[in-house]
Amino acid sequence: MREFSRVAAIEAGGTKFVVSAGDDWTSPDCHTIPTTSPEETLAHTLSVLRNAFAQAPFAAIGIASFGPIGIQPGSADYGVIGATPKPGWSSFSFIEALKEFDVPIIIDSDVNGAALAEHQFGAGRDLARVCYVTIGTGIGGGIIIDGEVSNGKSHPELGHMLLAKHPDDLPEAGYCPFHGACLEGLAAGPSIMKRWGKNLSQLPSDHIAHEIEAHYLASLCLNLLLTIVPDRILLGGSVAQTPGLIDKVRVRTRQLLGGYLPDIDSSEAMASLIQLPELAPLSGLAGAYALARTATPATPTRE
Repeated sequence: MREFSRVAAIEAGGTKFVVSAGDDWTSPDCHTIPTTSPEETLAHTLSVLRNAFAQAPFAAIGIASFGPIGIQPGSADYGVIGATPKPGWSSFSFIEALKEFDVPIIIDSDVNGAALAEHQFGAGRDLARVCYVTIGTGIGGGIIIDGEVSNGKSHPELGHMLLAKHPDDLPEAGYCPFHGACLEGLAAGPSIMKRWGKNLSQLPSDHIAHEIEAHYLASLCLNLLLTIVPDRILLGGSVAQTPGLIDKVRVRTRQLLGGYLPDIDSSEAMASLIQLPELAPLSGLAGAYALARTATPATPTRE
């Protein structure tokens, strides 16, 4: 018998799967697979994992997946994707798809995985409470409290909180098929595109879209500060990378707070509180590695 530390990691995103195997998230053995149909995407994923396992067995598989997805071990829906607009993916089971490897499979949402990774390795290091929110084709959030992912019966769905609309927003804005003018329906990438026909980064810096987007993300930050009380809020995803947006979010968050939390009522405090992720664009993959590590630090192999 011998011990080994290799694990496999899958960042299962709505646009692409990133599949890797190694000792940690910096492993160069990393493959990007477009997210198409479950059958096609799984075939490529299995090919990568089978090749990696043949070279050197891994002890566990960590998966940070788009959702909604079952995250309670032992439940019938653990690792099963719920109702999703992605064609063919509803009811897909990662447990069933990867059972041939006969190793522990640890699954959580992609944003929870990213939050865990940023807490362990990135911009949330040494902090008790960290919130990670990704703003891209959708909006999702993960919460870390005292080093642990904070879930209930399901993972958080921060993207579907309801917000007051910006007074200068279009009357018809609100494109979530479930809730209309929720955070995702107002501030995700497709919502911006439907209003103005371009991505936020393609619009002039003085376009009203920047002010409106900053307002919605600041409203998110305000709600998190008054409920979760995080030490840091990390805003990830393609929309959050828009030049100058995070500065606008900090300013607007402070305005919305109106001095209610005096300890953070300064530009310096806002700069410390609201930041971009340090590990992007690998936060999700690093989180999948971190999830795999919760299964076992080292597992004996068969000789």
